[in-house]
Amino acid sequence: MDEGLSLHISLDLPRESELVAQTRRTLDGALGGAGVDEECRADISLALTEACANVIKHAELSTAYHVEVSVDRERCTIEVTDDGGGFDPSTVRPGDVLDDTGRGLQIVAALVDGLDVVSVDGLGTMLRFTKRLTWTV
Repeated sequence: MDEGLSLHISLDLPRESELVAQTRRTLDGALGGAGVDEECRADISLALTEACANVIKHAELSTAYHVEVSVDRERCTIEVTDDGGGFDPSTVRPGDVLDDTGRGLQIVAALVDGLDVVSVDGLGTMLRFTKRLTWTV
């Protein structure tokens, strides 16, 4: 990727699980086309999938959510924002490794270099994560 080149994707999506795979493929295609290596793209894709799945499962008051992606030479930053009522992040307990659910934030945190969860009770939640990029070219 050229040093001066940047990538920005902004998506407003209905809260429907069917669109998560399309969103993931869109981002993966853009990152692959820019020259991000496959392993790095896989981490970003899984983190994005988990973040979107959390909105679909937990943001019950929301009918839509927003995905904002910014890429520069060093990192990819993704924000997933909903207006689903928010929650208190300090009350979230990590799921057991053998559980089928409840590990979304743990998975995202394990895949990325930085994770912030900002939630305002009664309003909504913003999940921001960053991943240092590795390049094939």
